[in-house]
Amino acid sequence: MTDAGPTPPAPPPARPGRALASAAGYVAFAVLLVLFVLDTSGWLHRTEKLGDVHRQPASVSYGDEHGARTHYVGVLHERSFVFGRHRSHQLFAGAEPDFGYGHFIDFDQGAGIDEPPAIKSATWDDRGVRVTFTTGHEVFVPARAFVGSR
Repeated sequence: MTDAGPTPPAPPPARPGRALASAAGYVAFAVLLVLFVLDTSGWLHRTEKLGDVHRQPASVSYGDEHGARTHYVGVLHERSFVFGRHRSHQLFAGAEPDFGYGHFIDFDQGAGIDEPPAIKSATWDDRGVRVTFTTGHEVFVPARAFVGSR
């Protein structure tokens, strides 16, 4: 004769909403993961112009295949669309005053500068444009980088 002892209790009955809650949790995790990847990759971003747009003077002309076009420089601030985080500042040089298409240069102001970047002056010549920021930093953009709608 064997003594098997007491019979173990029966497992609790399955709750019908548990599978649905588990599936909803997985879906929510997947959606948040996709948003995070898109946010950090730069696919979802928004840009805004900072400060004034500086226009090429009439005394300077760049001959390109589109004729004598006027060019512009300005600063953009790029933020992530989902979480609104700062992504970068960009210096734009190109022939479109709305900054739709042209030459973009990503830059960082560095630590300790709290105000947004602003252009103090833009000096145009036949070689390109020299942009001086209010912080004293300068960037030279050669004409070949922005002439011809690049």
